Amino acid sequence: MESGFLLCALLASALGVIAYVRSARIPNWLTGGALVAALLVRTFLAGWSAAAAGLAGAGIAGGVLFLPFVARGMGGGDVKLMAAVGAWVGVGHVLALIMSTAIAGGILALFYIAIHRRISATIWRVGQRLRFHLVSGIVPHPDVEASSASSLRLPYSLAIAAGALFVLISSSMPVGR
Repeated sequence: MESGFLLCALLASALGVIAYVRSARIPNWLTGGALVAALLVRTFLAGWSAAAAGLAGAGIAGGVLFLPFVARGMGGGDVKLMAAVGAWVGVGHVLALIMSTAIAGGILALFYIAIHRRISATIWRVGQRLRFHLVSGIVPHPDVEASSASSLRLPYSLAIAAGALFVLISSSMPVGR
């Protein structure tokens, strides 16, 4: 049953990638629907404890991306998609989801800035953000925002899908002797 939940997590994240590629947005009906579906399916197939595990997974996975969202370094659709995928994977796999998504996001970011030949500009922007946030805390930077026209928009839904794929594959591998 758990592998079915993980497969649904991968499906939800793949739909997020498709939506983002088509419109540069991840719609609320997709993220909200995936979240509600995860909680309902978990409840009906595995009981209240599975629903609680899904709710905890959603809170933890979405919560990790909430600070970058507040600082305007990430879109709200990515946060909601991560929460929905977290609801499907549950609290038992959420740490693997977060770590694998972060690694995939880092690799994707490096690849993305190299392709767009924006390495020095990106290093400068990251330095500006770090300096600003060390002094001001987690508040939006007045000049450097992810939504500005000059910013590259990283399709983080792809990293979330890669994280979901990793969790699905790694959970089906037998534990070594």
